[in-house]
Amino acid sequence: MYRYVLTTMALCCASVLHAAGMERWGESGDWTILIDPEKGNGCLAWKPFENDMTVEIGAAPNQAGGFFAAFYPAWVQIEDGATGIVKFDFGDAQFEGEAVGVFKNGVPGGYAFFDNPAFVTEFGKRQSVTIIGESGADVELDLSGSAKAIEAVLACQAEQPEPLKN
Repeated sequence: MYRYVLTTMALCCASVLHAAGMERWGESGDWTILIDPEKGNGCLAWKPFENDMTVEIGAAPNQAGGFFAAFYPAWVQIEDGATGIVKFDFGDAQFEGEAVGVFKNGVPGGYAFFDNPAFVTEFGKRQSVTIIGESGADVELDLSGSAKAIEAVLACQAEQPEPLKN
């Protein structure tokens, strides 16, 4: 039953993403692979988590890099456009950078651009990551299946035309 609810939620949310101009490319386990024309036909992996959080990781070819975004209804303190520092703790590897507050379909979240390919490597090979916001609040995400999702994003991206750079 629980699996059915998650699957239904994923299909509904994927429909919302599609309505927002994204095209569904395929799936990789619990991750949905999408193409975002606004990011220069960048491919991304999207996944809903059981705590109502959704996560996106993907390519931003028009910026020559990638991004990580997370959206969570409980993050009511986030202001659209506000910036802050976010840390990603993979255990023995940590990354830190600027995140921008954004709302997607009315849900608050943060968007962090990166141009360090090591971030994607760590994301794909780890089983979990702890994301720590500027306030010190943290959330741990289960990254099961992320390696195959990253492979699918790369395969999707290889099929896309070269973007125009910003």
